[in-house]
Amino acid sequence: MKETPALVPPAERPLDSPWWLAPALFTLAAVLGGAWGYRSSPLIHAPSWLALPYLVPLALVAASWRPSAHRDTRTRGLVLGGVGALISLVYAHLAIFVLYTVAIVQWAFQGGG
Repeated sequence: MKETPALVPPAERPLDSPWWLAPALFTLAAVLGGAWGYRSSPLIHAPSWLALPYLVPLALVAASWRPSAHRDTRTRGLVLGGVGALISLVYAHLAIFVLYTVAIVQWAFQGGG
């Protein structure tokens, strides 16, 4: 006959690692990276609709806040948070590059020189 295992009181259970630490750091990195990237580019004087694509990296970082029970979904959350923080850092400079490239191509095709 099997014995039932003795229940361990909550105070004596080993603590899990804080799952919220990585998403909190990714959120902080995304916000600071987005602010630094936006302030260090000429987009600061552009129309405000150019700041709308910042919703994509913020959504990626928000997806990393979902707590998971499996190791593979924890890794997915870490990857989503890291990619979101990186995109928020480089978005403004990537947008400037694309806008300048479009302007140069239009100028070249209109016979501007």
